[in-house]
Amino acid sequence: MENRKHSFFRYLLLIVFSIFFIVPFGYAIYTSLLSKADIGHLVIPTKWTFENYKDVFVNSDLLIWYKNSIIVTLGILIGNLIVNTMAAYSLARLNYKGRGVVFFLIIGMMMVPYQVMIIPIFSMIVDLKWMNSYYGLIIPFLFQGFLVFLMRQFFLTIPKELEEAAEVDGLNKISIFFRIMLPLSKGALGTQIIFSFTGTWNSFVWPVTLVNDSRWYVLTVGLNTLKNRYFEWPNLTMTGVVLLTVPIIIVFLIFQRQMEQGIATTGLKG
Repeated sequence: MENRKHSFFRYLLLIVFSIFFIVPFGYAIYTSLLSKADIGHLVIPTKWTFENYKDVFVNSDLLIWYKNSIIVTLGILIGNLIVNTMAAYSLARLNYKGRGVVFFLIIGMMMVPYQVMIIPIFSMIVDLKWMNSYYGLIIPFLFQGFLVFLMRQFFLTIPKELEEAAEVDGLNKISIFFRIMLPLSKGALGTQIIFSFTGTWNSFVWPVTLVNDSRWYVLTVGLNTLKNRYFEWPNLTMTGVVLLTVPIIIVFLIFQRQMEQGIATTGLKG
C-alpha cells in the first residue's frame, strides 16, 4: 500500500512537471497556425492555416540556416563521439603518467563559465581567419569536458575481467575499445548524442559572436533576426520556434531509451 502511494505521488509530480513543459510548446504550435487576423483569439482547428510556414520559408533564408545548423551540429556531434569517447576510455582504463593531472584539468574546465572563454577563443579564430566559416563554428567544440566525464564514469562500471579475457585472446587496447567497449556503451553514447545535439542545436552566443554574414547564420541566429523583423506578428515568431524545436524532439524520441539506460548506469563508480 505504501509503495502504491509513493508511485501515485511520483506519477502525479511527473504529470505536473510535464504540463509546465508541454503547454508552452503547445501554445507555440497553436499560435504558429493562426492567421494575422486571428492573433489573440481562440479559434477552432478548421480556421488554422499553414501560411505562416510558407511565409517563413519564402521570405527568409530558412533553408540555408537549416543547412548550416545541420552541418555544424553533425560536425560537432561526430567530433564529440570520437574525441570525448576515446579520451574517456583512456582516462578510465589506461594507466599512464599524468592521467590524474589530465582528469583534474578536465574537471577544472567544467567549472569555468563558458562566457569567460569566448574572448580568447574568438581571438584565436580571428587569427586563424575562421570568421564566417564552418571551421570556426565546429572545431572549438569538438571536445566537451562534461561529456568526457560522463563517458569516463560509464567505462569505470565495466568489469575489468572483460578486458583481461580479451587480452588473453590476443586483443590489443584498440581492438578492445572498438570490439568490446563501444558495443557495451550504446546507452552512454545515446546520452552523449542527446546532450551534444541539443547543446549545439540550441547554441546562440557563440554563433552570433562569430558570424556577421547572413549566409553563415545557424538557425538560432537566423530566427532571432526573423523575430526582430516580424516582432509585431507573434504567429511568425512562433513558427520559427516550432521549426527550431521539432528536430530536438525527434532526436530525443529516437535516443530516449539509450539515454535512460545511460543515466541509470553512468556515475555508479567513482
